[in-house]
Amino acid sequence: MPSDEAATRRRPRCPRCGSVMAWEGNPHRPFCGLTCRLIDLGSWLDERYRVAGDTLPEEFPSDDRPPRAAD
Repeated sequence: MPSDEAATRRRPRCPRCGSVMAWEGNPHRPFCGLTCRLIDLGSWLDERYRVAGDTLPEEFPSDDRPPRAAD
């Protein structure tokens, strides 16, 4: 019976390249490997991805942002 259950489970896909990958024992998950992991990291470092936050007041230039309050 366990083999039928394993066959019907969805196989995870790499969010970068879309290839089917092994989840268990994969040190790079949710990515398929180191290459996809580093490509994604590079996108974050190049600021291609952004996390929404509070908008800045118009009177502050983009380089002169006020310090954020500690939570």
